[in-house]
Amino acid sequence: MAEKKRVYKRYFTKERKAKINPKSVKAYEKYLKTNILKNKDVAETTFKVYKNYFYQFLVYLEEEWENIFIHDEELIESGVDIMEGFMMFCVDTLGNNKKVINTKLSAVSTYYLWAVKRGIIESHPFDKKLDRMKGANDENLINHYFLTQEQVDAISKTIEEEYVKKKGRKYDIQDLLIWRIAVESANRNGAISKLTVSSLDLENMMFTDIREKRGKHVEVIFEEETVKYIEEWLEMRKSMDNLECDGFFIVKWDGEYRKMSQTSIYKRVRKIGQIIGLEDLHPHCLRKTAGNLAVEQTGDLTIAQELLNHADVSTTQRHYIKPKSKAEIREKLNKLRKKNKDN
Repeated sequence: MAEKKRVYKRYFTKERKAKINPKSVKAYEKYLKTNILKNKDVAETTFKVYKNYFYQFLVYLEEEWENIFIHDEELIESGVDIMEGFMMFCVDTLGNNKKVINTKLSAVSTYYLWAVKRGIIESHPFDKKLDRMKGANDENLINHYFLTQEQVDAISKTIEEEYVKKKGRKYDIQDLLIWRIAVESANRNGAISKLTVSSLDLENMMFTDIREKRGKHVEVIFEEETVKYIEEWLEMRKSMDNLECDGFFIVKWDGEYRKMSQTSIYKRVRKIGQIIGLEDLHPHCLRKTAGNLAVEQTGDLTIAQELLNHADVSTTQRHYIKPKSKAEIREKLNKLRKKNKDN
């Protein structure tokens, strides 16, 4: 407990809190004042805890989402992606367990439920779209995975074998493309969900001008081997009746084709994880995997930084590079010593 308090004090400094969006603070304080008036008996207990947790959420938004306003249309649209990142923030930076993370999700969700009820926003950004932590009473942290190249190859091989089956297939060509593009591009789920046919530059192997976070437009790259699957998908789309949707990933709803949502992509990634026995694989894991593999394969941290569109290389190093085990460090040291001895 003492260590957790030290982590909190070290991280949530006055300077860091002072940077959070004042509009967000004002909006939340209005919610707080309204609810405390109706529930004075829990003002110093439940609401005090929730306020603390919500402010942690605001600090996360300041660091990772350029201080986006909590009612911003982009936040509502990218709610699952944002909250998934917040969960990772709670694990990586704050060392929270599942129970605490679920409480923090509730603290944020409660505010948005109130905002919808008041007509301040039209829809909740993540309610019923984001899975809470399973087994919240144990002390195991939310799992986030850095897949090895062998695991990436195994998943690719399995999906490729499955989608060509005529009957009983578990994965289709959209699963394959979501998987390949997510791992090869290292983009956020929010960007992957916004891919369109019109933004596709097949010759240069990328999607261009894709809006990611805070109005930023990015390129979403893919590898040469993925080109053939994209060409196949484009041909398949031609045979679909009344397909007018420009979304690259699509679903059919009430007889109409629509752009696949972030939530749907999230669920497909969860299903893909079952191939290697991971029931809780999620899109952010693919982004972490891509960043880590870029460093492992090139030895250059700045390449991973640029791939991930990070402004600061410290963010890449802190959250997107798999920490070395003592055994790995020992092996690396032994190789260096042997190399020096031979020279």
